[in-house]
Amino acid sequence: MTRRPTACSPSRRQWLRALGAALLLPESGMDAANAQRAATPASLLAALQHQAATIRQGGGRHRLYVFFDPNCPYCHQLYLKLRPLVAQRDLQVHWVVLGMLTASSAPKAAAILQAPDRLKAFETNENDYDFAANGQPGGGIEPARTIEPATRRMLDTNLRIYREHKLFGVPVMVWQRRGGGDDMYAGVPSGQQLQQLLASLA
Repeated sequence: MTRRPTACSPSRRQWLRALGAALLLPESGMDAANAQRAATPASLLAALQHQAATIRQGGGRHRLYVFFDPNCPYCHQLYLKLRPLVAQRDLQVHWVVLGMLTASSAPKAAAILQAPDRLKAFETNENDYDFAANGQPGGGIEPARTIEPATRRMLDTNLRIYREHKLFGVPVMVWQRRGGGDDMYAGVPSGQQLQQLLASLA
């Protein structure tokens, strides 16, 4: 049975605050981060569609791309919000994995990409979030002992796309708008914001 998250202990709170100071984007106060939308090159969506290594969740006609790190608590919050909406909103989410927040991020990202079933590995990471075998907060998948060269190239490509487009923090959502053009949102939207975002998908 999947364990449910409990309140963070002081050590866990310190760990999450350290992440927040680095690259995490919470639910509120993201106006500055979302200001980057106006300057986002139109090439971002094309790069995600044709170059990025992703994990697809759902088979709907509306596509949403999400940059995430396996150890990011806000990415996990977004996963929980999106999971019940995939079928309801005729949605497919392409999770673009990065391995940049902590020492175990890249090995966990590699474990997802190297798994026979990437979606199952991704869902294991999220469904068991905060209950890794070593007791450290973060994604629940066991880190890969070896990162294969092909996997390293995929992670490098994802990170290159992320950096070339001057993105900041995770999660970051990218999508094509109904009627043309693309858009993005950095952080975890409120429930109402998420519904509005999904309604705008092409």
